[in-house]
Amino acid sequence: MNKKVGTAYSAFFDSFKYYIPSLELMRDDVEKFDLIIFPGGEDINPNLYGQKNRFSYYNDIRDSKELKVLQKALELNKKIFGACRGHQLINAFLGGELTQDINLDLHLNHTGDHELIPVDKHLRKMLTLPKLDSIIFKFFDDVNSLHHQGVVIVGEGLIPTSFYNGVYESCESKNIITVQFHPEFMNNSKSFFNFLV
Repeated sequence: MNKKVGTAYSAFFDSFKYYIPSLELMRDDVEKFDLIIFPGGEDINPNLYGQKNRFSYYNDIRDSKELKVLQKALELNKKIFGACRGHQLINAFLGGELTQDINLDLHLNHTGDHELIPVDKHLRKMLTLPKLDSIIFKFFDDVNSLHHQGVVIVGEGLIPTSFYNGVYESCESKNIITVQFHPEFMNNSKSFFNFLV
């Protein structure tokens, strides 16, 4: 059976469609899709993770639309993939916390490409996590960095799998994979999207 894949918003649609030719833009039809993508884009409203706005440029209309899709997708136990903003939105919805600006809040640099550091290798003792067999490391060692916000506390039910310079770069659960980077802009992503779909 071919999976039916939809994106919750039109941002970066063509970039994802390059890897997933059958990709569709969703309407209010969450139930007909097997996999739902939450793409990158502008910031999410800091109210979603309990903060007042200091450094964020958000779109409440987009937040509202995607949160409705996310809630329905979770209720229907759909497979979910979030990239960049999608990673942040999913974590915030599940009770996680973001830094509004990595440089201004944490005084750390996230520009350009960088490595992924496995959480179980460097943070296992602090987080008391078991050894993880992360999906992400099957496909990526180095990733792009196109963001100023970042997840600093992961959402409930998500297992953080990679970390870099103050923020979580990926999370996984049975039905959810989220990444801070943009695999749709990376040359080595074909096998990842083949796996995802």
